[in-house]
Amino acid sequence: MTRLRAIAALPALLALAGCGNSLMPTPVGLDARGADPFAVTTDACRGSQVRVFVASNRSVNGGSRPAEYFGNDRDQRLRVGTLDVRIGHGHLPWDRLAEVSRQDGRDGSPPIELAKVDDFGPVWSASVESRAVGNPGGVDAAVRDRFTEAVDRALAESGSRELYIFVHGFNTSVDENAAVSASMFHYLGRAGAFIQFEWPSRDSVWSYQADKAAASASIRTFRHMLQYLGTRTRAERVHVIAHSAGAPIAMSAIHELRLMRAMEPAAKVREALRLGRLVMVAPDMDLDDFRDCVADGATEVPERTTLYVSSRDKALDFSAWMAGFARLGQPMQELTPKRVEFLEDDANVDVVDVVGAEDRVGSWLGHSYFHEDPWVSTDVLLTLATGAHPLDRGLQRDGERKVFAFGKQYPDRARAAAIKILNGKQPAATAATPAAAPAPAPDRAAGGIAP
Repeated sequence: MTRLRAIAALPALLALAGCGNSLMPTPVGLDARGADPFAVTTDACRGSQVRVFVASNRSVNGGSRPAEYFGNDRDQRLRVGTLDVRIGHGHLPWDRLAEVSRQDGRDGSPPIELAKVDDFGPVWSASVESRAVGNPGGVDAAVRDRFTEAVDRALAESGSRELYIFVHGFNTSVDENAAVSASMFHYLGRAGAFIQFEWPSRDSVWSYQADKAAASASIRTFRHMLQYLGTRTRAERVHVIAHSAGAPIAMSAIHELRLMRAMEPAAKVREALRLGRLVMVAPDMDLDDFRDCVADGATEVPERTTLYVSSRDKALDFSAWMAGFARLGQPMQELTPKRVEFLEDDANVDVVDVVGAEDRVGSWLGHSYFHEDPWVSTDVLLTLATGAHPLDRGLQRDGERKVFAFGKQYPDRARAAAIKILNGKQPAATAATPAAAPAPAPDRAAGGIAP
């Protein structure tokens, strides 16, 4: 990675500002020839409006427009509530929305709009008021219980007790993140409940260092939120997907939770937190910081940790140049076998190189592929929804680099895998019980709130 390549990413980063929000492109495995993600969607969850929960340590502007309600400054308190996100113009009939959502090769339309913010209020007082490790500060029981009841009601109405948390990345706004959250939850069949963790990104390409600092300052808040969700709600499992600068928030919080219970087996900590799968896409995290997490057993706490990396990620080129050290989400050309040999032990980690997908349909910046690339979004959604082994999700093993990759035949493989997995013909595989599947020949062209 050179300084020139890092600087070359700046124009594309700037070009992202002001783009309208729309439903993510149809994941290839969930199109009309693949699995129907809406077969599990209950009547109560059908419609053009998607409800996403929000937990935020952003400041509040209180603007009249929902997209302007939250600010970009830090707040020591955690506010909770709901976001109502509308897909399409007016009230798009459900049958039409479901049909459009599965169109093969569809572009980013229909539009998505953040229609309403319902702020329940801050669930605890400023964290600096309490020095206790296990207590975030004074708890507002009324706000906490209202949020708990709302989450539990959503789980019941959807017929699923799976809870998903999305941790966004650098240079993003609440309405952008709401579009991503609503899109992902939509393609998860709206089964379970979905929480958008809103840490205070300044929504400016020029505020990278400020965003990284704000992300670091959000780790304790996220840690307490994980403790709360695992002990107060009726969620069976809590899954986390973290993007870019949001990845260190999720990983570091789990790391701290592991150290706090270092004398207990990882499985017991996982059970107490009800922690499911951890997915980190384009993680903007120092490689050695992640090595420390692995060494301390943090990656043994989730059922499985999945990393998505790319050689086309120019945003991480810029980040690595700024930091002076390799980032976790950089390409395997940078993350040499010697640098990642710590993953060859029982680290409970899968690495997926997305270059085979990005070389065909990826964006120029190559950083938001988890919702922009129909191939990658398929695998991310199958990972979150089922925890199936990578080989059973349609990926191929690249033995030389000890990673999983997308082959040329991935679309057909993904459709078949999605139909098989989502139809319940195959149980989800965990680290303890990997799916027994023959490895296809690698395609070398693929390149608490206190309880």
